[in-house]
Amino acid sequence: MIKVRPPSVRFPFDVARLVFEETLRGGLPPEEPEILRFLGGLGWRFEQRLTLARARLTADEVRRTFGGSARQAGAVIREAQDIALQSRMEALVLPRMEDAHLDQVVRMDGTLAPPALVLYPHAGHVLLLLTALARRWPGLVVFGPRGLPPAALGGAAPTRIDRHLAHRRLDDEARLPIRWETDPSALPGWLAAGHLVAAAFDDRAWPTYTVTRLLGRPALLSGDPYRIAAEAGVPIVPATLRRERDKTSRVTLGAPIVPTLDAYLAVVEPFLRAYPGHYARWLAECRMRASADDHPLFTDYGAGEPAPVG
Repeated sequence: MIKVRPPSVRFPFDVARLVFEETLRGGLPPEEPEILRFLGGLGWRFEQRLTLARARLTADEVRRTFGGSARQAGAVIREAQDIALQSRMEALVLPRMEDAHLDQVVRMDGTLAPPALVLYPHAGHVLLLLTALARRWPGLVVFGPRGLPPAALGGAAPTRIDRHLAHRRLDDEARLPIRWETDPSALPGWLAAGHLVAAAFDDRAWPTYTVTRLLGRPALLSGDPYRIAAEAGVPIVPATLRRERDKTSRVTLGAPIVPTLDAYLAVVEPFLRAYPGHYARWLAECRMRASADDHPLFTDYGAGEPAPVG
């Protein structure tokens, strides 16, 4: 059983996280992204030691989803921790990052012409992907809930520090050149007005879901984005973000596809299998939230799962 970290034990770690994030938010220079990559490469090892329960849960999800040995799963978890910490630090300076500095952090392959519906997985630094799209195509509309889910902030019962940091992240996101949309019924109107709309195919905010298979596991995925694109007469453009060996990122925009779930899965599943460390964090977050989710990502978690983690 993976147990919640007691409040008396969590408090020092929460305070340290608050001081760390607030210091970086005000002090990190956005024009020197190599500092972010250096700190991320050091910090994830320390963070992993403080969140062993989360690491074990993530490893279990990785083995369920991608198979492989415990050693291989361990390598995926290390990459996932590294990506997650670097992503959080990049998010702190994104609102202050000029185009020239952003170009040092993320590059883009491919192009598109609005209106279109861009679909992406929760893999890698999603906020960086969206910011890069918004800088290239002003007026980008992003569907989905803003901010990190409670499970990503430390467990089933967020503390005051969790809530403070969540509000700060929402404030940071509001300063990005993105139009946030939480109502799926408004998306056809945005497309009809000529906007580029982006959404995650594995988001938990769509109205309807259907049972299908994702990465070999029974999953609940929504057909809504494909229906919306078909009815609006716009293409679906698959997008992925991959972290490179030098810890910069690369956005790849694929060729437009037929607006069906099967067509999209044929594109995204090979990417997720090739880069499991980019997807591991989302697998763990979905499992942590599954007990409070009426449509969890996977339906094979088992009785009594998932256990909350701290």
